[in-house]
Amino acid sequence: MKRGLNTSRKPLTRLKAGLPAHWYRDLAHHARELEVFWYGRWIAVAREEELPSPGDYRVVGIGTQSVVLLRDGDGILRGFHNTCRHRGSILCAAERGSFTRARITCPYHAWTYDLHGTLQATPRRLPTPDFDAARFSLFAVAVEAWGGFVFVHLGAGKAPPLRDALGDLSERFRNYRFADLRIGKRIVAQVRANWKLIAENFSECFHCPPVHPELCRVVTAYREAGAWGLRDAPEILPEYLAGAATLTPDGSARIPPFRGLNEAERKTLYVPWMAPPNLFLNVHPDYVNAHMMFPSGPESATIVYDWLFEPENMPKGADLDHYVSLWETTNRQDGRNCEWQQQGMQSRQFKNGVFVPQEFDCHRFCQWVRAGLRRKAAR
Repeated sequence: MKRGLNTSRKPLTRLKAGLPAHWYRDLAHHARELEVFWYGRWIAVAREEELPSPGDYRVVGIGTQSVVLLRDGDGILRGFHNTCRHRGSILCAAERGSFTRARITCPYHAWTYDLHGTLQATPRRLPTPDFDAARFSLFAVAVEAWGGFVFVHLGAGKAPPLRDALGDLSERFRNYRFADLRIGKRIVAQVRANWKLIAENFSECFHCPPVHPELCRVVTAYREAGAWGLRDAPEILPEYLAGAATLTPDGSARIPPFRGLNEAERKTLYVPWMAPPNLFLNVHPDYVNAHMMFPSGPESATIVYDWLFEPENMPKGADLDHYVSLWETTNRQDGRNCEWQQQGMQSRQFKNGVFVPQEFDCHRFCQWVRAGLRRKAAR
């Protein structure tokens, strides 16, 4: 994990304790984490291309919260809680669609709103002197976009700038022009594991030799028990399979690199990056495998996996399968291992895990979790 946490990549010099085991399964603790990490931060929820036209909408879930994303008549992205101001019914039951006549109509009593969230009609309501439609606009959610990703912020008050949350992510991948990429393949997976286990798994490759033989075939450095970047003399072993041009099962590329990359970026076949808590990126010279992860309970999460390509070089058929295959396999293996870990943590004897030197990024993520909870408790 690089990665969004702004500290150096150095191995641990001593064993470090993991988070308490009950933090991965306790419902009350999960509710605290939702408030700190999911309702008070920018969360990646979609790609801009999913809302191409005015009136298009998508419904996304973050913890217990449901949000309607839409594109208004001026092409501006907006977000609202999926809640009617009348008596609290959801507004949209479908995951996606388009608002006809630029109106949002509650399916229960037909209260109707425009695409700015302003109440426009309350059919059959008898008039009373105290009713003011201006008081019943939809609850707005802060929305910003970066790199083609749509982010929402559920916190009260004015949201901080998205750029502050992204840190050096934007500058690091400037030449990759994420905003120009399009979805070539999407896979949605349900993983029966706590969201932190999924983030921790992404943060280390100490597990890669026994779990990911396909990945280790191409990223040869991972054969050293996840020691990529920790060797005193990196030239002792190539980072990648000889002749590899990207991350595919055999390292072969079937489309050209992204236009605008410099020579070093074309030769860097793999950069993993996390923008906590939920956006994970595997960046390659000719495609990006992006993960957007959403907790659905203390012991479950939904992960949206997208394979992103330049539209003019979008692979099709067998070529697309060639690009999808490696990460589809790896992601499935990771989900299985997280589920096994979640099951094992049910033990009454298991109090916490332990991090070894190569798991420095994993430990860093857990320190980030601890710090966030401490700040919340201090308020």
